[in-house]
Amino acid sequence: ELIPVSTGSLKMLAAVVHTAMAQAPLGTTCGAVKTFFKDSECCSPNQGTKELPLATMDICPSIDLQLAHPVKVGIFSPCPSEEVYYEFLDENPVAPGYKGCVAEAGMSPCGWSDYYTYDAASGCSTQSSLTTAVQTIRGGSPTMSQDMLRLTGEDTLPSLTFPMMPMSYPNAGRNPDDAETQDLAVTFKKFHTYMGSELDMSDFIALPNYGAEQGMVLSVATKVLEMARTTCNRNFYAFLEAPAYAYDWNQAISWADSRRSSYFNDASCSCFATNTCRSAGVVTITQRGWAPEMLPALPFAEADNGMMYQPNSTDPMSPWFQTNVIPGNPIGRFGPCVAPREKCLCDGVYWYPGFVAADHVLTDIKCYSWAFSLTKIYSARMRAGIMLVMNTPSAVSAARSAQGSATNIANGLISHMNIQGQIQLMEKIMMKPFSDPTSWLHAMAMAQYEKWDVMYDAFATCEAAGIAKITAEQPKYFGAYIFSHLMPAYQGMAINVGGSTSDFFLSVIGYNHFNYDWGWRGESPTNYGNGVDPAKVTAYDFTRTHLFRGFVAYEEEARRMKIVCSDMDARATPNTLTVNEWASLRAADRRRRRLEDGPVSHHARALEVQAVAPKMKLVNAIQYAMETDPHRKLEWEYGMPADMFKAEL
Repeated sequence: ELIPVSTGSLKMLAAVVHTAMAQAPLGTTCGAVKTFFKDSECCSPNQGTKELPLATMDICPSIDLQLAHPVKVGIFSPCPSEEVYYEFLDENPVAPGYKGCVAEAGMSPCGWSDYYTYDAASGCSTQSSLTTAVQTIRGGSPTMSQDMLRLTGEDTLPSLTFPMMPMSYPNAGRNPDDAETQDLAVTFKKFHTYMGSELDMSDFIALPNYGAEQGMVLSVATKVLEMARTTCNRNFYAFLEAPAYAYDWNQAISWADSRRSSYFNDASCSCFATNTCRSAGVVTITQRGWAPEMLPALPFAEADNGMMYQPNSTDPMSPWFQTNVIPGNPIGRFGPCVAPREKCLCDGVYWYPGFVAADHVLTDIKCYSWAFSLTKIYSARMRAGIMLVMNTPSAVSAARSAQGSATNIANGLISHMNIQGQIQLMEKIMMKPFSDPTSWLHAMAMAQYEKWDVMYDAFATCEAAGIAKITAEQPKYFGAYIFSHLMPAYQGMAINVGGSTSDFFLSVIGYNHFNYDWGWRGESPTNYGNGVDPAKVTAYDFTRTHLFRGFVAYEEEARRMKIVCSDMDARATPNTLTVNEWASLRAADRRRRRLEDGPVSHHARALEVQAVAPKMKLVNAIQYAMETDPHRKLEWEYGMPADMFKAEL
């Protein structure tokens, strides 16, 4: 609680404090101040315009520290890496009155969910540790608080504060000319200049949203709506350089369809004869994955006029557009679209210095639209971002229409805290020059680089052993993921172990990564090139490792990789196989059956495992069988395609 006191009292207090500091240096941390003041913890009185003694102000804790201390975050946290302190209400039916460490990802009681289980009646139970757990690194959810405290040298992470505002509906959102929206747009431009980005934003309009994911779906809706308003095309094609990230096409269609009364309706259109040019559901989007090895050849698609077009066509009648994550996901590709600018939709979620090499310049890449957010550099719980769209009449009109549908009152207006929170965070980060190693974005880059370094070193060991390697087209430090594959001697061995999980990394390393089998978007991995054997390789041979967990998780993964790749008869954990055992088990599986052909009991499967791994205890073999059961229920999670989830429903 902040204690108001008079100016005279402050002068007296300053004298007392200075005397005490002369006897025993107090320091300037909030903890030291609070220890001295005991119950009268902070000195931030409501003195209006009265000048406060500087000596007293010097020892007062910052607002960030005042916020951090009572909730035990930052330097006051009693929790280890990737965990944060939290207190649940006594009336909470799931975690009644629980007070202690929770996982940064998911807020599960007790701590990181790979290590603990929680029951409201019995409390916390330890099931594993950093060195024994099957570590989960799947979707790109940052859990890096401890790393950022260490690298910034700060006592707490940046806090956002909001003064009380008039109780009116928010005005920002649909209108790019809104004054508050313009403040956000201007701040984003300053932020890009601050971090060295050379993007020219002068010919774009800006609209706020709830993050780059929504911004990209809105970009697709905007482009499709614009094309449906100006051409007879209703079947559109998304070009993606496979493997590639993609978006919720159905949601984009839904937002475009909400304005279908404005679709082009003319006798020259094939839909005119059936009076369906403006019908709901007439618009389709087909994704076309295309491996780099296939370039410069490109696919064809037919437009409504009967002409065949390729993605690089500049003809306005072309039904193509391209989505381009820069730097890429799952591979850190950095470059322009194959499609012309007017059909190039760019995802800038990773457009930050921490996702490119230190000597790389974020050069101006020309796109129809950009979607940016602060999610990956601050918190995935901060759902906030901005969409830029080319400032042409047809694009602006389509963008305003799509934005109006996506952020109407039923879908959630753009809140005051969204706009002001983004502005406040960017301004707070810019208080230190980027060149300062302890500045937020500089420290963020160092956090990413140290994870790349430790993993690159481990992959070098595995590549030298002929087991697994980072793909040849993956430049170091680019993007937020490491995309790797098994080497030819082991290609074709990996199987479906459920959940789109990498078989090799789960079975041998004890790390649960996506194999990203959905990322080919209709392309065949046999066309990938880059040193894979087209006669053997399958989608199960690849692994996408995101780099957003704390450094300790990658340090441990690297340790395990070096163990098993240095000695193919070595075991990383009691529940994992050696490289040779894994290869023998997969060979036996091919002779016996493919696991996905039909379920077997976990005990029966454990006995099959022990046949090739006789030194593994039965209890560990059963645990392995459970972890790699391809028939276990698929649970959707962030990072999986929306249509995969819908199929499960």
